Amino acid sequence: MTLILVVDDVPALREQYSYDLKRLGGYEVVTAADGNQALDLVTGTAVDCLILDLEMPGMDGLDVLRRLEQQGSEVPVIVYTGTGSYERCIAAIRLGAYSFIDKAEPMERVVQEIESVLERKRLRDEG
Repeated sequence: MTLILVVDDVPALREQYSYDLKRLGGYEVVTAADGNQALDLVTGTAVDCLILDLEMPGMDGLDVLRRLEQQGSEVPVIVYTGTGSYERCIAAIRLGAYSFIDKAEPMERVVQEIESVLERKRLRDEG
């Protein structure tokens, strides 16, 4: 089963994403409330894809991406934001994120993006 890690400092968003990804995508989902918790989960769990909020207090999404890169992590990351800060999304892509989505996207679109990212990773790993 595909394991998705959702990282968001807002509990209601974390739980809604978790519920919707289980319901629509059939994924197993774990959640993290901050960057440190996310890094711990990625280190100790076979996460297939990470959905990462860019705007979090303390360690933000860009900091998490930098740390993942330092650790040599190959977990594909989709960053998401509700602020419309596409400059930060582009910065995240430069730091290794596969793609970005807006928190307002319909969940079906989010599931499509996850499937696309997982397929690209599979093809890269085969090549």
